[in-house]
Amino acid sequence: MENQDLQLQSEEAEKMSFKKTLYHLFGGLLIYEGILYAVVIAVIIAVIIIFAVLSAVTNGKVLYEDTMDKLMETDCGMMLGVTAGCLFMALFFMKKLTLPKIFTRRSKMTPTAFVILLTLLMSIQLPFAFFDEIVETFLNMIGISAQASIEASQAGSTTVSMMLYAGFVGPVAEEITYRGFTMMTLEKTNCGKGYAVLVSSVIFGVMHANLTQSIYAFFAGIVFAYAAMEFGIKWSIALHIANNFFFGDVLSFISDRIPELAANILNFGMLIGFSIGGLILLTVKRGDVAGYIKENYSVPSKYYIWTFTNPLLIIYIAFNLLFAVLGLSKL
Repeated sequence: MENQDLQLQSEEAEKMSFKKTLYHLFGGLLIYEGILYAVVIAVIIAVIIIFAVLSAVTNGKVLYEDTMDKLMETDCGMMLGVTAGCLFMALFFMKKLTLPKIFTRRSKMTPTAFVILLTLLMSIQLPFAFFDEIVETFLNMIGISAQASIEASQAGSTTVSMMLYAGFVGPVAEEITYRGFTMMTLEKTNCGKGYAVLVSSVIFGVMHANLTQSIYAFFAGIVFAYAAMEFGIKWSIALHIANNFFFGDVLSFISDRIPELAANILNFGMLIGFSIGGLILLTVKRGDVAGYIKENYSVPSKYYIWTFTNPLLIIYIAFNLLFAVLGLSKL
């Protein structure tokens, strides 16, 4: 009886410690998003005021609507927002997890391992291109559309500043936040690598606040998280930049400047090639994959229950789900 009481007390102490870590993490993520959106809104309001004054002073020579459209294309608000958010996270986690600790090198990355990870990352693009169409078809049946959100997530950059944000600043900030502070905090709970990879990838997917892109981001997040977990965060940053800049902006830039037929052959040929490559790799490496999962993903379900019933995480998910719903439009 005494041993049973001690066991219950030990489990309760573990639960309290675990939940305390999660409250700190999820509270930080909520504040991070609050800062990000507050900065974006502040930039928009500041520009509205400035150009309203300029329009009045110049008797309408400054075209207000055109100027606002160009501003939205710059992504300067998002660039300032994620920068401010990352600075906050660095201060918020200063006593628990420092930036030098986040960038600690782990195993040595080899060219072969990087190509494998890049192939697996890109192999999910084609299935999700079809998934987008399926979701859009279903939504159309009930009179709504996610096409605008889908196109926005797939569109290349139209300005240099947008390219800098989407291709470089965004990936670095997101990796520091979601593979750095988030995943490494979860890793310190001693629930295993798999728990930290999965939960951080769910949070990363939810953050995108897009019904289709969020699911894609979850699977991409697993690849990024594995790279950061096994080799170091600089390699997840490299993969993220490759995905956004080279296979996003650079490919879009090339596709827009060649005949449509050639662009379609280039895009679909690349996607099909990566998908086939990914299937081959998973088939050949299935033993290694199964062994890694067995070693690192066997964690008691109670930890996932404690995680996904955390009130702050529920608020975080609800907040981003609201933005995803607001991205839908009536037909």
